[in-house]
Amino acid sequence: MNSLRITGIIRHYTRKARDQIYNAGLTIFKAAGVEQYLDDIGACVDELIKNAVKANYKHLLIIEALQRQFQLQYKDKTTKQVQEYIKDILKDKIQFDTLATIILKKENIAQKVREVLNQEGAFLLIKNKAFSENRLLTTDDLQSIEKLKLFVELQEKLKQYDIRIILKIELRDNYIYIEIINTAPILSHDLQRIYTKREEYRRYKEEGREYEFFINNIDTSDSGFGLGYAKIDSYLYNLGIDPEKAVTVISINNTTAMLSIPVEALKKL
Repeated sequence: MNSLRITGIIRHYTRKARDQIYNAGLTIFKAAGVEQYLDDIGACVDELIKNAVKANYKHLLIIEALQRQFQLQYKDKTTKQVQEYIKDILKDKIQFDTLATIILKKENIAQKVREVLNQEGAFLLIKNKAFSENRLLTTDDLQSIEKLKLFVELQEKLKQYDIRIILKIELRDNYIYIEIINTAPILSHDLQRIYTKREEYRRYKEEGREYEFFINNIDTSDSGFGLGYAKIDSYLYNLGIDPEKAVTVISINNTTAMLSIPVEALKKL
């Protein structure tokens, strides 16, 4: 089986971006001879990308809160000096985690994450409508987007801090490897929540109470971190793939979520 690799950057998770990701996946899955399972694995990739988008917004909102706090604390510093100070903090994961924990206790970041996701939803409706009608954005569209102030502001911050989502799909050694690389690190608290929710889901499944898990976890406090990964585990179990072996999440200076899909396991279904 020949090796094959496709890489791309996701700026906005629009219908156009989804179509491009689907077509990239189709190329890889066809080469592996398992294209009939693309939709199932695609559902896992969808969850990973949504988690990355959400994590980016949370990261930026915490940075903004830190900037406001430091501007008040260090009145003799310019905005640029404070921004440079924050960039230095971001290089030290332990220090950033500590400061982020303090911020999360003071401010309702989860509510702001929900707010920006709602505004992003409105933005995507506008972009997707223009895409489906094969046209450019109209003046009315642009004016509507301008009203999505928190969303627009955070898009500028994404550029300022060079925060991106990178997708890699590779066929190699009878495996399909799918990586979602988020150039912003996830908080240790959120990473632990992912591990905890996955373990909790596994226990529910072993006890035959899978649906109870999702009913009991409708609450989206903490921005719902962890639930997307439980959904991914559910999809993989249904394909006869062990999620413990197939899903890896690593976070240091960035966050990488990897799916390792054994091609032969899919062919045996």
